[in-house]
Amino acid sequence: MVTLTQALSAIADALGLRDSATSTRPVRTRPDEPPRLLIKAKVRDVLRRGVPVNRIEPGPAYHTARVVFADGSVALIQSVPPGHLIDAAVACLRTRVTAHPASASDDGNILLTWRYGHVLVELIGPDQPD
Repeated sequence: MVTLTQALSAIADALGLRDSATSTRPVRTRPDEPPRLLIKAKVRDVLRRGVPVNRIEPGPAYHTARVVFADGSVALIQSVPPGHLIDAAVACLRTRVTAHPASASDDGNILLTWRYGHVLVELIGPDQPD
C-alpha cells in the first residue's frame, strides 16, 4: 500500500514541482548553455561571411522573433529595447538587411542594418522545431 507521502512525492515528480534541492533532474544554472554557445558560433560564422537577412518571422514568445538568413540559418532574437523588431521585418520586405556584430566582445548582440535604419538585437538561442 502506498503512503500519502509517497503518492504526493510521485505526483510532484511527475509535474516537476519539486524544488531544485531535492530534485534529481539536472538543472542548468549557467547563462551560456551549450545550445546557446552553438548558435553563437553559427551566427558568428554567418556574420563573418556577410550573409544577408532573408526574413524576420514572429517567434514563439512575446517580443521575440526568428531571424532567417539567406543560407538557411535560423536564430531566435529580441530587440534591445523590446518592440523595435517590426522596423527590421518591414525593411526585410523592402530592401537588403545585413547583420553585423554590435561590438568586438562576444556577448550575443547583433546590429541589423539597412539603408535608412538599424536595430540592435540580442541573440536568445537556437530555434526550436514547432
